[in-house]
Amino acid sequence: MKSIMLKSTFALLLAASLTAQTTTCETLDASIENLGTTVTNQQTLVSKLSDDIGVMSERILTMANKIVATEKLLSDTLLALTGNAALSSLANSVILTTPTDSSIASKTTAPTITITTAPSEYLLYVSTTPLFEAGKTITLYIDSTATLNSAWLRVADFAASNSDVIYIAVKV
Repeated sequence: MKSIMLKSTFALLLAASLTAQTTTCETLDASIENLGTTVTNQQTLVSKLSDDIGVMSERILTMANKIVATEKLLSDTLLALTGNAALSSLANSVILTTPTDSSIASKTTAPTITITTAPSEYLLYVSTTPLFEAGKTITLYIDSTATLNSAWLRVADFAASNSDVIYIAVKV
């Protein structure tokens, strides 16, 4: 009887051991499968985040370019105001009296540009954007009304190829 009980116990332990090994293998397989799914999900997430970072960096670059263009325009103006003795006091300030803001200019006839100072020479900046960005701005040296009239054809061609609206700035 002892022998039969021993054999029964051994058989029971063997069966339990085989069941435990089968359960362990199934658990291991499931864990590996879950790990694979998790890794795939993480790769998808990293890829999407990478795309989002790329879009954000392009927007930051555009904004930075606009800031640089504005800084350049402001620095040119500041240098003109502080570097020229004729411009440093209010008594000798330069005022662009014609054309005024929101004036409409013809593509065929140059506007009359009136400056309150004696020099008739100036740089005419024409841009399709109010920030006078590089690539969207042309600069013309003007020393008389005749030069302005002949240069205005370039302005009309520039505006026609880029925009119907132009912005004008004058630097003495």
